[in-house]
Amino acid sequence: MGLRMNRFGRWQRILVVALCVALASQVNFEALMPGFIVAFSPLLLPAFLYFNTDLNPLSLVGTVALASPIFRGLLLWLSHSDQITTIGLLTLSDIGFYVCYGALYYWLYWRRGGWNDLTFFCTIVLCDYGANLFEIGIMNQGNFADYHFFQLLFIVALLRSTLGCIFAFGYHYLNLMMRKEKHEKQYYQFVLAAAAVKNELYFMQKNVVEIERIMQNAYFLNQSLQDENPTASQRALEIARDVHEVKKNYRNVITGLGEQFDLNQMQTMHLTEILRIVISDLRATIKERQLNVIVQAQNEVEVVVGKHYALVTILSNLLLNGLEAMSNQRSGRLQINISRMNNEIIFEIDDNGVGMDPGVQAAIFQPGFTTKFDLQTGDVYRGIGLYHTKKIIEEQFQGKIKVESKPGEGTTFTVYLLQSKMEDVEQ
Repeated sequence: MGLRMNRFGRWQRILVVALCVALASQVNFEALMPGFIVAFSPLLLPAFLYFNTDLNPLSLVGTVALASPIFRGLLLWLSHSDQITTIGLLTLSDIGFYVCYGALYYWLYWRRGGWNDLTFFCTIVLCDYGANLFEIGIMNQGNFADYHFFQLLFIVALLRSTLGCIFAFGYHYLNLMMRKEKHEKQYYQFVLAAAAVKNELYFMQKNVVEIERIMQNAYFLNQSLQDENPTASQRALEIARDVHEVKKNYRNVITGLGEQFDLNQMQTMHLTEILRIVISDLRATIKERQLNVIVQAQNEVEVVVGKHYALVTILSNLLLNGLEAMSNQRSGRLQINISRMNNEIIFEIDDNGVGMDPGVQAAIFQPGFTTKFDLQTGDVYRGIGLYHTKKIIEEQFQGKIKVESKPGEGTTFTVYLLQSKMEDVEQ
């Protein structure tokens, strides 16, 4: 059943090609000699052959050889443009053109394999030229004109084949570019998602230490209360057991997410690639929120980054933080500059947003601090926050972060990261 459906699908394509070529053959003009036409159909034929390499060209062009000439002959007969014998000769010569075209293509190109665009183009030129010679040979019973005639015929074949191949190759490479762009966007989304999960796991693992500390305190409380208050001692032991179960579930979540978002296979990334990913995501956010913000980047450094997931998170969070400060800005500007000084890579992220007063500046790196919440729902902004960003900078890269801001003028975050820690591939 599957084989029959596959064959039916192939014949559907062949019939569609034959119909398209038959219709395109009506766009033509007479040239070189009476009855010989230069038609639009051979412009389409290379494209159909190029994109249907799974079809035997003898079947494909053979069907065209029946459909297009017969269609032309029928129209000539209905319009009473020529005598029956003349119509028959023109129809026969048209059939000869397509049969010769298909046979040459099959013998010179399709059956040999090892296809490429250059040999395809050369083959199409030879097919067009040879088929034209064969068609004129039928029309003139083997009599040909002078050498100048052959030159003009070859020029016609060359121009027609060139236009046909330009269309085929252009469409093919445009399709490839669109696929590449789509795959690139999917790759960017994966890196951003994986980096976010990776850093969440990093802080979840740190929380496991706190959970263990709470469990130990509950156990020690159980030990100390055994003689004085057995009931409280038992309650403390139950708390220790419950916390232990929570810790096990927590570890299972960490293990599961770690296996799904394993970035160890992606050992390193270039800094320029990381910058391209975060800026691309930022511009998509600007477009989605319909903000009037211009993003500019100037990078004077190229370095291979091992802890790329951490750097993606740092840059994304600081850039989004700057974007949030310009949500109501009429002409926002977000600038990121990257430079090197001695053994440090310096990132400056500057915005012309609302800025911060000294009190807010002193608190932004404190745990749990945020100025971002929905006034209608009361929901607090969900993100790793500047506190966690600072922790990643200090713990992953032995770096530091500074902030300068003036209300109404904007904010500049400056991040200093050790280059040796950036190049470290340990995840």
